[in-house]
Amino acid sequence: MTNALFAAETLVAPAVWEKLRGPWSELLAKQSSTVLDLDVTAGLDWAQVLWETHLASGPIEVLALHQEGTIQSILPLFRSSKTIRKLPFRGIGLLTELYSGRSGFLLGDPSAQLLRESLEGICSQTPAWDVFSLTLLQDSPSEKLVETVASTAGFSLQLIEKQYSPYIPFQKNWAEHFAALPKKFRSTIRNGEKRLRDRGQLTYRECLTADDARDFNSAVLDIERDSWKEAAGTSIAANPVHEAFHRAITVRAAERGFFSGHLLLLDGQPIAYVMGLLYNGVFLDLKESYKNSFRETSPSHVLKNFIFARLYERGATVFDFMGNCEEYKMKWTDKTYCRNTYLLFSNTLRGRLAARLSSMGRPSPKSNAPVKNEQSLGNESKLNGGEIAEELGRNNDLERSTRTLRS
Repeated sequence: MTNALFAAETLVAPAVWEKLRGPWSELLAKQSSTVLDLDVTAGLDWAQVLWETHLASGPIEVLALHQEGTIQSILPLFRSSKTIRKLPFRGIGLLTELYSGRSGFLLGDPSAQLLRESLEGICSQTPAWDVFSLTLLQDSPSEKLVETVASTAGFSLQLIEKQYSPYIPFQKNWAEHFAALPKKFRSTIRNGEKRLRDRGQLTYRECLTADDARDFNSAVLDIERDSWKEAAGTSIAANPVHEAFHRAITVRAAERGFFSGHLLLLDGQPIAYVMGLLYNGVFLDLKESYKNSFRETSPSHVLKNFIFARLYERGATVFDFMGNCEEYKMKWTDKTYCRNTYLLFSNTLRGRLAARLSSMGRPSPKSNAPVKNEQSLGNESKLNGGEIAEELGRNNDLERSTRTLRS
């Protein structure tokens, strides 16, 4: 590596994990304070659980770049096979490509030099690969750096998918936030809560500790067995690897202090859940569902009413729905971010062949871009001053009710 400012080192799991915990946490904390940054799925604990559940704790390579004794870049890598036009190629990717949210390069300094040497380190320290898979937040520093470095260092870069997800920026307080939601949607939430109260004792529980997380996981399985996901074959229990991952990450996150699970219960029985992580002010909605027998009461929306009140208390600034822009999510917001998935081809004979074959007849990148809703949402709602004042008055009653529900 000519004119290198950083020293590259390849480490092999599992011995690497604890050695990197401090630097990994420091790098992530610098890059995860907004929805346009990385999130906690780029962290070490998430990587460890992926490694344990998806790769059966097998050996993986972690590339670390140092400068004057300080780690400036951490890239956990896994190998896979890629088939392009029926020909096999050697693939490599960031571990988070297996399953994650807003992930990407962990860099101490968003500079082209550091990223260039990270990519050169992948070439020199982890040889024998043709295609590198990576997903980056659109318009993020990492994406711009990758585009710059690829064009100047001889790498071929192809965009293959655009993945949009909705998010909710928090306002001054939950009362004002709720008042700014569309009037019809507010009525849906209130009426759903009223119907549930008519059927029994309604309670809300926040789960934070490791013991809470174990109880939460049992409640999740109970709810999923009676959800629409069970019939569709998409419930957590339908995929053993998926179930093992979520069961493990909830407990691991609770032990580290960033698990945030939420349950809605009727007469002590769980009827809806939201499985979340709260890190650096950003809440990630990993999974959620409800019992189908309560569908007409909108239990997920009712539960979120309590969740938002609690998250405001905890100083959260963003609610990240993650995943696709389903209709039920877009009732809460019209704001989205986009993650772009790329293939980066090595500047070798095999890499150039793979790039050439991949580009032949390639259509436009796949995209799940949402259809714009004609109804305004969030701060852009058409509530007039009188409606907002009326709504804030109702929310004073709502907040008193919420305090009685928390357990």
